[in-house]
Amino acid sequence: MKGYEKLEQRLMHQGKVVGFYEDIVKLPSGKVVTWDLVKHKGAAAVVPVTDKGTILLVRQYRNALDQETLEIPAGGIEPGETPLECVTREIEEETGYIAGHMQHLMTVITAIGFCDEKIPIYVATDLKPSKQHLDEDEFIDVEEYTTDEIKDMIFSGKIIDAKTISGVLGYLNMEK
Repeated sequence: MKGYEKLEQRLMHQGKVVGFYEDIVKLPSGKVVTWDLVKHKGAAAVVPVTDKGTILLVRQYRNALDQETLEIPAGGIEPGETPLECVTREIEEETGYIAGHMQHLMTVITAIGFCDEKIPIYVATDLKPSKQHLDEDEFIDVEEYTTDEIKDMIFSGKIIDAKTISGVLGYLNMEK
């Protein structure tokens, strides 16, 4: 948008996954403001669809909410890794399945008001059993649901994760 000018960007703290910045921005009115920005290293997610048409979700604890959530598999993109390579690795690590076919569905920005995290979401089909390869700090249960069960959980508030809601509803729209 015309008239906005980023005057300065200060790194306030660099974490393992995100960096916290303070941006000094000149508005079209001429006023100078300070905005918070979180820069994310990048992630990718996948909707794993079984041959029966069910979807695999992972149940895991999320510290930000201090609760377990149901989500599609996802993970951080490692240096030098493409989003497709990331989801290919993550689906096996988290669910114990290898995808025979992977198709890009959409890309979402998770918290557009203060964070630059983009998550490409893929649909995985032709799943073959393999073995979970969880990180030492991951404790994940794999659960299988029909699309109707997942829609019910989305609209009843049991599934609250934005990438999962976007990915599943996008997949269901793609199937029409």
